[in-house]
Amino acid sequence: MEQRKKRRKKKISKQALILRWIMILVLILLIFFGIKKIASAFSRVDESTAVTSASTLDTSQQTSDISVNTAADTTEDSMTESIIPEEDIDNAWAMFLVNNQNPLPDDYDKRISVKKVYSNGERDFEFDERAADYLIDMFEAAKKDGINLTVNSSYRTIEYQQYNFDRSVQQRVNNGMSYEEAVLDTEKEVAYPGKSEHNAGLSADIFSDEYVSFDDDGFKNTKAYAWLMENAADYGFILRYPEGKEAETGIIYEPWHYRFVGVYYAHKVQDSGLCLEEFFEENGWLDENGTAVKMTVE
Repeated sequence: MEQRKKRRKKKISKQALILRWIMILVLILLIFFGIKKIASAFSRVDESTAVTSASTLDTSQQTSDISVNTAADTTEDSMTESIIPEEDIDNAWAMFLVNNQNPLPDDYDKRISVKKVYSNGERDFEFDERAADYLIDMFEAAKKDGINLTVNSSYRTIEYQQYNFDRSVQQRVNNGMSYEEAVLDTEKEVAYPGKSEHNAGLSADIFSDEYVSFDDDGFKNTKAYAWLMENAADYGFILRYPEGKEAETGIIYEPWHYRFVGVYYAHKVQDSGLCLEEFFEENGWLDENGTAVKMTVE
């Protein structure tokens, strides 16, 4: 009887041992897979954190870049005006230089189309048709303000310019000058054919019913002149040969001579206080010989 109990006890102990090992094995498996799962979870968390950090860093960098760019733009805008592409500027084609160093192409006056802008009852005056309406509108605006502007010269053919130049030379010769002296003196008032803005169809000699004379600069004392100084740029015109700029332009002061360059550049030139030659030089558009290297007519 006692011996049977011992065998049962031994048997029970063996079963308990097996069960214990099974539990240990299960526990080991649970621990193994649990650790792996936890590690995977931590890995996902780390990746998420890394992505979030990278995203934050990228956003921060973009914000920083935007701030830097904005600051740079603001600084640039505060120093200089934004550069406007030529194609976006009204009538940029009209901003070119015509003088002794910058003659028009030989056939330029034959290539342009002109339109009547004024008539004095005896003669019609024409202008480059691309700019003609600006001149017409300016005259109408002046009339509304009680100013009656008149045109005494505008577009001229090369042939007429030659006639005009030769006539001026002959008048001086008749007054006692030598031919050489007469030519040099004429150059101060009348440009050579092909070197006159009138041949380009973009200039007009403007007076009013108050005063008309090419012999002096009395027109500058009129209400019409004051009106033009205040309003001409709004229609794209500048006083081409200002007082005190004779050395730069090579032409005497002509308070009646107005040149179309487009509204944008008219205001730029007027605000600068420079004549057209100086404005070109200021912007680096002239070489050392005074020849335009930019904004040239084609």
